[in-house]
This record gives sequence, structure tokens and C-alpha cells, in this order.
Amino acid sequence: MVKNAIAYVLRKKNRTFIVFIILTVVLSCLYACLNILKSGTSLEKSLYKSSNSSSTISKKDSQGYFDKNEFKGINDIKEIEEVVSQYEGLARLSNTNAVDSGQQITRDDIPSYLKNVVSIQATSNVKRNVLFNSGVFAIKEGRNIEKNDKDKILVHEEFAEKNKLKVGDKISLEFVDPNQTDKSNKKYEFEIVGIFSGKKQEKQTGLTSDLSENTMFTDYDSAQKALNVEGNKQLVNKLTFFSGTPENMDEAINKVKKLNVDWEKSYTVDKEANAFKDALESLNGVKHIIRIMTFAIMIGGSVVLSLILILWLRERIYEIGIFLSIGTSKIQIIMQFIFELIFISIPSIISSLFLGNVLLKVIVDGFINSEDSMISGGSLINNSGFMLNIVALGQSYLILISIIVLSVVFASSLILIKKPKEILSKIS
Repeated sequence: MVKNAIAYVLRKKNRTFIVFIILTVVLSCLYACLNILKSGTSLEKSLYKSSNSSSTISKKDSQGYFDKNEFKGINDIKEIEEVVSQYEGLARLSNTNAVDSGQQITRDDIPSYLKNVVSIQATSNVKRNVLFNSGVFAIKEGRNIEKNDKDKILVHEEFAEKNKLKVGDKISLEFVDPNQTDKSNKKYEFEIVGIFSGKKQEKQTGLTSDLSENTMFTDYDSAQKALNVEGNKQLVNKLTFFSGTPENMDEAINKVKKLNVDWEKSYTVDKEANAFKDALESLNGVKHIIRIMTFAIMIGGSVVLSLILILWLRERIYEIGIFLSIGTSKIQIIMQFIFELIFISIPSIISSLFLGNVLLKVIVDGFINSEDSMISGGSLINNSGFMLNIVALGQSYLILISIIVLSVVFASSLILIKKPKEILSKIS
């Protein structure tokens, strides 16, 4: 059976090439789809863990600022692994221009001191920011802000493109006083260390700072200097604290609520689950589409392969008849056909590894990076490591073998259900 299969594959070069193309396309599509599904599952687990292992302290007035020194005791709670300070505010651009396309609200009453403004998100750990942690934003060029960085900033790729900026360039900002918006601080210069991509949910108020393209990230200490905060105050909108497990987080919340602050009137503490809700919904939508595509590829591949095999087996009726006449069993004949396709499929593994990664990028760019998606393509592609790719390729090949077996059995059965005498009579 094996010798006959190898002989047929080597002699029928045109047919072998056609089957090779079909098997390569099917295997590549399966590999790309399974890769996305596995990466999505891994990312989903990461999002769930993050959403249940972090909580945020904020003012009951969601736009309110407070001095983080009021919560010094939070650092003594053993269940808390890290406390991240977050300041969200506005800054006026002095040597660059904000992106103004995409505004859904047009206002004529915007004062001059609130024109050409950007949204500033300053945090003591940018990597912990929910927009990066959930995959909404992803670094495209350069790097993220590190722990000891000072006077560094991240800008959106659309903003960088409009102002012809690149990593290493500097931009000048005038931070807006949160209590007196018409009062500006001195110009403060930041160096661009990273350029990110993505689209967040936008709250449209008519200001340029509403847009994702005009969102910037900087380190917390530099933002405090740019704000020129008086005394030892450290202004924050939020204090986010993290625990290793969801169980520790529940215990940490109970201890935080016992701190000597005015919880009843001023402050609230909430889990970050809602911050990840949109990302999880978007991810589940993508996974649903990919599942449908995977089943469609499996069914389509089986149908196409079966139809081609039916046509080719009709031409091999003489060969089948000879095998039957010399006592070869039907099982052996079917096994030979299966071996033929398996031998052809082996070199398609290497081709599919390359073509599958190309298809993976095309699918990600086409489906995931849509304007309505809360998951960036980079977060899925970057989430797939080498071992994950090999596992996905192995599972894809097993599915392909299943398709080959089913297609051969179906196509062969139309001929082999007949008696040998009936097949031999057709030859004559």
C-alpha cells in the first residue's frame, strides 16, 4: 500500500500538485483560525484575572481629584501587591496640533484655552493601565514607559503621523489646572519613547481631548511636576491596587474600607471588572466569528476534497478493478488512497506555517482592528508564542487528517460498495 501510494504520488505530478495546493490552503486556514482561538482564550483568562485582581479608589464625584496622602495606610495591607497612582487631566499643545477628524459633536462655545487640548493619563505604572492591560491599546513603535523613566511620554500613531513625530522627538505641553481650567502651567517638555495604536470608547463633548488619537500617557511624577502642585500634595483621580488572586482582593477591599477616611460622603472602592467588560465582549464576538469560520473551512475542505476524489477515482476504476481481481481487500485500497493524501500533506505543513501566519495577520487586521472593536490585533498576535503556534499547527494537521480520511471513505464508498464483478464488468 505504501509503495503503491508513493509511486502514484511521484508519477502523477499534476494531480499531486493540485491536491497539495488544496491541502495547503485548508491547513493554513485551520492553523490561522485555531491560533486566534487559542490566543483569544489565553487573553480572556488574562483579562478575567486582571479584572478580578484589581480595585480602584475614587471620589464619589467621578471627576473629582484628591490627595493620595490620605491613603498612606494602604501600603501596610499585606494582601496588596502594588498600588498605582493615576492622574487624568488635560494639557494644551504648544508646538504640535491635535487630531480633529472624527469628532461627532461640533461646538462653537469652546473657549480658546480649551482648544487644541489632549487627554493626559499619568500613572506610576503605565503597563498596569486598563487600556493597555485589556488590549485596547498596544505599543506599535518604541517601548512602554518603564518604572524609572522621567519626562517620557507615549503618543497615538495618528497624532504622531499628523505632526510627523517619531520615537525620540520631544513635545511641549502646558498642563491645565484641574481647579482653574483657564489657568495654565509653564510649558513642560516630554520625550516620546513609544507610539501606540488602538481605539478606546470615547465620551464626546466636543473637545479634541475626547478622541483616542489625542490621548497620551506619561509617568506620574513628571505629571505632578508639570502640574506644579503646591506643598506635598499628590493629586490623583484614582488609586488602583492589585492582589495576586481574586480571593486576596476581597480581603484587601475589606481592609481598605477600614482606613480612616470619609467613605460615606467622599470615596468609593470598586473592582475593575466593568473596565474589562467591553474588551471581553469584543473578544467573545471575535472568537464566535472565528469558530464559524473554522467549521466552514472544515466542511468546505471536506466537500471540495471529496468531489475531486470522486472524479479521480472514476478514472482509476481500472486500477481498482485490478486490485480487487488479485485479491486486494477494499480496506487496503482505501488505505492506499489515504496514504497518498497523507504523503502529499506532509510538505504542506511547512508551507502552511508561512501562509498561515500571513492569513493570521489578514484575519486580525480585517476583523479585530475594526473601529467598533475593543481588542487590538497586536494583543492577539503578540499573545501567541512559539509553543502555542506549534500546538495550533499540530491540532490543525490532525483535523486535516480527519478531513482526508472522511473524504476518501466517502468518495471511495461510491465505487467500493459495488461487488468486484460489477466493477470489472465496467472496465470491459
